[in-house]
Amino acid sequence: MRPMVSRRVVGGSLDGRSQTFPFATQRLPLVDGTVAYFDHGEGPAVVVVHGLVGDFTHFEHVAVRLADAGYRVIGLDLPGCGESHKRRTHHSIGSYARDVLALLDALGIAEVSLVGHSAGGAVVAEIAYRAPKRVKRLGLLASAGLRRYPRGLGSLARITLRPWLLERTLERLALPLLDMVLVEENEYTRKFVADALNRPSQPGSAEMARVMADLVPELVRPTVLERAHRFDLPVLVLWGDADGLVPASSVTELQSTLRKPTFVELKGCGHMPMIEQPELTTKALLSFLDPVSLPGRQGRAA
Repeated sequence: MRPMVSRRVVGGSLDGRSQTFPFATQRLPLVDGTVAYFDHGEGPAVVVVHGLVGDFTHFEHVAVRLADAGYRVIGLDLPGCGESHKRRTHHSIGSYARDVLALLDALGIAEVSLVGHSAGGAVVAEIAYRAPKRVKRLGLLASAGLRRYPRGLGSLARITLRPWLLERTLERLALPLLDMVLVEENEYTRKFVADALNRPSQPGSAEMARVMADLVPELVRPTVLERAHRFDLPVLVLWGDADGLVPASSVTELQSTLRKPTFVELKGCGHMPMIEQPELTTKALLSFLDPVSLPGRQGRAA
């Protein structure tokens, strides 16, 4: 059942920052500016990376379960998002990958498992491509960079997506986009919608518009698909069969291209599995992160 977003949110936002995230927000000055992050738990390090104009609280329900299972879980608000600094230069998948690696360096983490949602999937894939020796396992949750859009769409988006225009339309876009990405109505999605309604003032719509204008032209390119054959590490592909942004054909192509894939399909789930079905998402992640996981197995979470 689809959540009746349009009846619940008036003047909502895309970010839905949780006000009940249980781990303390810390801040760390990096070369490009100060980032907000959390770092909780002990054990093998797992870094979670949120999607477009999101924030680390999107992993609230998953992060708690991973930490309870014996992992050190780290997440950050990417620059321009959440409570991190507002970058004066251009945002890009490459700059975000650099920011995550800088955070790992500052925390003294040499090797890590990465989990990215949507645009965050493109970011963690970029990190695995740039620094393969630092990434043990790669988790892609409803990842961007898979869909093959018409040729030239990226150039068109770069020309037409102006921050000032996006800023004027963000409030009107929020409701349709929330309704698009959320499919299942449950306590988690209702909370996410409520958080979107009651979000804090940061980031402002102007900064969100700027991030979107910078990133969308990159996100309509199949960058993850194009590099998938180079990833010589275990990769989890987790996808909801009701995801309206990532088609089944793209997931199938990725699965056939990867050298060491683990594929998990969530029935009746849309584009935000860690919000819609956090128990099953965590179950899939824990099975994948376990060193005895067998590459190449497939599964369907019922």
